Parts: sequence; C-alpha cells; structure tokens
Amino acid sequence: MKILVTRRQALAATSALALAPLTAEASEQEKVGMQLILAADVSGSVNATRYKTQQDGYLEALGDSRVLNVIRELDPPALAVTFIAWAREQQVMVPWTRVEDAKSMDLFRNRLKDERRPQIGINTLISRALLFCNRLFDREFTGGRKVIDVSGDGDDNQGIVGLREVRDALVARGVVINGLPIIVKPPEYIFPPQPPEGLDVYYRNHVVGGEGHVTIESIGFDNFKQAILQKLLLEIG
Repeated sequence: MKILVTRRQALAATSALALAPLTAEASEQEKVGMQLILAADVSGSVNATRYKTQQDGYLEALGDSRVLNVIRELDPPALAVTFIAWAREQQVMVPWTRVEDAKSMDLFRNRLKDERRPQIGINTLISRALLFCNRLFDREFTGGRKVIDVSGDGDDNQGIVGLREVRDALVARGVVINGLPIIVKPPEYIFPPQPPEGLDVYYRNHVVGGEGHVTIESIGFDNFKQAILQKLLLEIG
C-alpha cells in the first residue's frame, strides 16, 4: 500500500531535522574514529527466512577478522556501532557499542544474535528510517565520520520526493548514507514489486549520498553476507 506525502510535509520534516538539538555536551562524549548505524529492513516483504538470512549475514560479516583490521586503522582506532530495524516504524535492536577488538565485537554480535525481530509494521519507509538514524548520532560518542548503512528490498512507499529531501538534508550536515539494495529476481517473489529501473539504480538515485558513499547490491538474500562484508570493508576503511 502506497502512503502519500506532500512536499510541504517533507519540508516540515527536514526543517525539524535541521533544528534538532544534540542530547549531550561534546565534552561528555567519548571520541571514536567513526559512528556507524546498521539499519536493516524488516518490512512485510522480508519473511522469516529472509530475515534470518539477513541477520546471519550481518553476524558473519562482523565476525570477519578483516573488519577488525580496518577498524584499527581509524583515528582513534575505535568504532561506535549500533543496529536498528526499520519498516513503518523504527527500533534500536543493539545500542551504541564501542568496538575496538575481538572481545568488544563479540559483545556486539552476541547482543544482535539474542535480539528478536521487532514487529514495527509492514511498510517500507526509508525516509523515516533515515530521520530516525540521524537523531542517534553524537549521543554517547563523538568524532569521526557519521555513516548510515541502510539495507532493504524495496522502494520507499511514500515516494521519492520526501526521501530525496531527507537524504539531501542529512548529506548537507555531513552524514554519509551507504546502500545495500537486495535484488530479488525470479523465481523469487516479492510484493510490492521492486522498481522497474532496478532497486540498485533506485538506491543510487534516491537513497545514498555524501562524500565517498557506496552502494553494494546483494543479488538475492543468499548473497547478503558477502555483500555486507564488502560494504563494511569499504565504508570503514
């Protein structure tokens, strides 16, 4: 089901974004080399099997020793990372965690593994997910690049106007948005269908942005682990 949003509503949302205050003084926050938000699609098109494949992909990719190697190259050599689920609404599944070694990475991965999939709607609302993510930056940690890593298998049900307004507002504030579109091809089935130009093209045109942004598509859910690993190495490194 499509949800319509007017240009006035989109502008109101981005105006509120521009005025959103920080929640803590910089002196109270711990400095890291990068702030990374992993944002995973849990909308209605992501069935239980697809969600499990997606979650396992994150867990395996984050456990790859090469990810820790690129984290150690950050300045300072520490990554602040959080994991959120999004659909119509959004929910933090794993709170901000400082990752600097295998022990702290395992802590993050185990928290993610133990979390149950939240029931937060069936719609695919990317613009709302981006706004939610932006409000999470500079709360417990400060410094480094601010990156939203958004994965999903569909276009925004509200249309591209509001999505592009939000993307452009975040990019103007220095946020980098990376994309991992999951391409579903026959005999796999998805409803609503993916955009005719291809979800990878849609993400490149309307979702991703910012300095050095990347888009890595996953051909089906089974290729998700390799795609997320490749993107983690690129965006952290």
